[in-house]
Amino acid sequence: MGSHSASFAFLSLLFPFWLAAPSAASAQRPELTPKNAVTGIQSYALPSSCQSGPTTVRVILPAPLTAEKRYPVLYILPVEPEGSFRYGDGLDEARKLDLANKHQVICVAPSFKIVPWYGNHASDPKLRQEDFVVKSLVPDVDRRYPTVANAEHRWLLGFSKSGWGACVLLLRHPAVFGYAATWDAPFLLNGENHGKEWGPIGIKDVFGTKETFLAVLPPTLLAGAGEVLKHRGRIVLAVGPDWKSQVIGMHELLEQNRIPHAYLPDLMVKHRWDTGWLGPVADQLVDLATAP
Repeated sequence: MGSHSASFAFLSLLFPFWLAAPSAASAQRPELTPKNAVTGIQSYALPSSCQSGPTTVRVILPAPLTAEKRYPVLYILPVEPEGSFRYGDGLDEARKLDLANKHQVICVAPSFKIVPWYGNHASDPKLRQEDFVVKSLVPDVDRRYPTVANAEHRWLLGFSKSGWGACVLLLRHPAVFGYAATWDAPFLLNGENHGKEWGPIGIKDVFGTKETFLAVLPPTLLAGAGEVLKHRGRIVLAVGPDWKSQVIGMHELLEQNRIPHAYLPDLMVKHRWDTGWLGPVADQLVDLATAP
């Protein structure tokens, strides 16, 4: 009895320390930086074998978070490499519009070492932007935050090349993402119809070969993904001035394939994040995703 009592007393002393010690999973979890005092945006560095080094992920949470609640995630996809904001800042526009609170969503903006086209390079294992989003970013966000961790509650939003990327990610990964909203995106680029080389505006740098790029063209993917999309509207197409004919062409393809979608033809504003299109496009996305 004496040895048992001594053991119990020793374990009792240790028990509070066990409670206070982090689990193996939490010990490995990178700490979030404090919220920016002005914007309330959190940020952290996310390492991944799919990029050449850690990249910054920025997050806006609804305030306050409800302990019993889990939230959809709105992935706001950038059009420029990390640290560049020549076309504005999508997450900051989401902050100004108060999208996290208005729609009760977690807003997430990833970043990329080179110009993002949301594809995988043919030969470089550290240049796999599609895999980074699907295999690194999404699991990490679900681990860190109170998300609803299924496709119906993961939404993509972008414009120009990131609108193209949002649509391609949805078409290629319908088990991961449920909805995509796009504005002024070059959906019909095919390696031949823009510029003198097959891979202009960063395409060649991201995909490596023309064949790799051609395999993920939205019109090609529509042929194989049609049945997944025919039962419910999952795509928002909004027309802007720079890629007007290509968005209209994508709209016509969706109509021909009888794929329901939301179509906003009149957002003819400057090709930037901060010109007024984001609010109506995000509202339409949420309407699709939350419809009965």
